[in-house]
Amino acid sequence: MTRTLKEKLREQGDVVFPAGKIVLLDGRKIDCYPREGGGDCKVDYNNMELDTTGRYLSFGKKGRQKDYVESLDAFLEKQLFIDNAFFLFKNRERIMQDSRMFLAPVAAENVLAYTGTSGFRNPTLGVYLEWWTHCEGAVRTAANGTRSLIYRLAGSPLSGVNRCVAVCEDGTEEKVQLRSFSNYWLPFMKINRRYSPAKACYQAYSLQEVLDILKTPRN
Repeated sequence: MTRTLKEKLREQGDVVFPAGKIVLLDGRKIDCYPREGGGDCKVDYNNMELDTTGRYLSFGKKGRQKDYVESLDAFLEKQLFIDNAFFLFKNRERIMQDSRMFLAPVAAENVLAYTGTSGFRNPTLGVYLEWWTHCEGAVRTAANGTRSLIYRLAGSPLSGVNRCVAVCEDGTEEKVQLRSFSNYWLPFMKINRRYSPAKACYQAYSLQEVLDILKTPRN
C-alpha cells in the first residue's frame, strides 16, 4: 500500500539537520550559506496556535474580518509568484540544488479557521515545490488536460470546509474545494515548519533573484 505524504512526514517526525545543511524530503542534503554577521539565529518555530487577532475564529460567510489590508509590495511579490508558478515548478530540480533558491521567501498567505496563519508563516519556494511534488492532488489536471497548481489553502481544520485557489498554466486562477482537506494543509504545514531553523540562519535569494538566475542562459 502506498503511503501518503502525511504518513511519511509523521514517520519522519522532527528532523535535525546536519550543521550547515538542509535535508530534503527525498533524503538529499544540500549545503547552506550562513547569513552575514552570523550570531544566534532567532527561530520562529511556527507552532500552531489559536488566533488572537479575531480575524480567523470562524470560516464561512461571516468568516474573516475585512480589516486586513495587503501592502502593495506583498501584493506584487505574491503576483510574481503566481505568474511564474509553472516556470518555477518546471525548474524545481535546479532550485532544489541551491539552498538560497530553496529558501527564497514566497508572499502567499494560507489560513485556517481558529488558528489563522500559524504554522503557515513564511513559506519558501522550496516548501511549495516539495509540496507540489509529493502531495497528491496539489497539482491538478482537468478533464481537458489543463493543469493547475494550488497556491492558497484556506478552510476549517474541523469541518474540512475550504475555499482554496489554484493557478492554471495559462495564468488564470480558479477557486477549488478540496476533498479530505487535512491531506493538503497538514503536509504543507509540516513541510513549512521543517525548515524553520534554516529560514532563520541561512542566506536566501529573493524570488526575483531566483527568476533572474533561472532565466539567464548558462555557459
